[in-house]
Amino acid sequence: MSELPSSRKYTKNEQVTRVIFFSSLALLLLILPFGFFHEKASRVSFYFCSYLCAAGILLNFKDIRSTLFTSKIILPGLLLAIMFTVWSLVVSYNKIPGVDNGLLFTPAKRWFLAALIALFTLWGVKKELISKTLLYKLTWISLSFAFILSSIYGIWQHINGVDRIVLGINRATLTAYAYSALALAMMTMLNQINSLSVKFTAIIFTCLLSIYIILLTETRSAMFIHTLLSVAIMVSALWRGKLIKPLPVIAIIIAFAIIATFGKGIIYSRVDTTQQEITRFSQGDDHTSLGSRFTLWQSGLVAIQENPLGQTQVTRNNIIRNWITTNHPDSFALEYIDVHLHNEFLQYTSLFGIFGFLVLLFFFIKLIFDNGIKGVFSNPVSIMVISALLYGMTDVLLTSIEYIVLLSTLILLASLNSDKKVIVDKR
Repeated sequence: MSELPSSRKYTKNEQVTRVIFFSSLALLLLILPFGFFHEKASRVSFYFCSYLCAAGILLNFKDIRSTLFTSKIILPGLLLAIMFTVWSLVVSYNKIPGVDNGLLFTPAKRWFLAALIALFTLWGVKKELISKTLLYKLTWISLSFAFILSSIYGIWQHINGVDRIVLGINRATLTAYAYSALALAMMTMLNQINSLSVKFTAIIFTCLLSIYIILLTETRSAMFIHTLLSVAIMVSALWRGKLIKPLPVIAIIIAFAIIATFGKGIIYSRVDTTQQEITRFSQGDDHTSLGSRFTLWQSGLVAIQENPLGQTQVTRNNIIRNWITTNHPDSFALEYIDVHLHNEFLQYTSLFGIFGFLVLLFFFIKLIFDNGIKGVFSNPVSIMVISALLYGMTDVLLTSIEYIVLLSTLILLASLNSDKKVIVDKR
């Protein structure tokens, strides 16, 4: 079968649509490789891709509408965009001059543009503007190149004396979260290729290399969660391949021991720091990274109890300041409340109220359990969103403009690469 659709005469509208589709697809495939190496180039690719997709949607609006409601992966991000926009508009009307009001127009815009990209791309694939065979190859090229380039760049940064590698994102924690999602998707997608003779070797190599890169970011939550999810994927792959035998297991243990040896200094340092911070907090001192988080979580619950239907960031932060001043004088948490509460659910519920909690819950449930691909540990979309959920227990990711671009692109490319049922629910 030919990888390109059969030649025939196209109408003017169809010709323009095809040019737009292939141009936007080319830009889409560049977002990830650029994202881990040069964030600005990735951002430019994302924006131009979204503008082309918007033009394609306008040209074919009547035909495209149905894809919006039948696709499994568009609505969750679109709801976040709507919620951020509505809340920011209300806050703008009541904003206080000279104060950080925490407006979320930029994250809202990026989720909305990501939805446009997904909508037009999925529609184009449904219309067979490109063959699934060619699309499968192209998505693999984009993902593989992004993983290889980011891994090499991370090792290069480490060799050149960067204490905590940041790749092209310029923030070690976000680098860890985004790179983790990429690596987990790669491992899960490799597990889907039954015809690949070196499948298990490739999965193990990807797992070990990604764990080492995550160690170089020195992000504690990622060091633990990424390793845990990677092991779960490997066990799933071995179980499906009926390879849970002494020799493969021993080989994997030895490989993990080698990686642990390379990163033992980082591991010991982060474990020791964690123990010290927990001890200091138990003694009433929260002047540490973990200690300030514990205080922020406690104060966030207080703010939610005060206004369960939502509030402005200024109102919430005043409640938190008053509570901390009374209960934790001289708290380190006061330095961070204008950033976020370091917990996705607390952050959303404290600002957007119960509705924000429900929207966030829908986002995770829909993408983890109902994205059109069966299984969880054999499902790249599910495993990436699980990682986002777990990382969101100690940080806030879904309002990070860099992370939004990378995660939304990863979800779309993994969906296109996987079972065709994710593209459209043909009920």
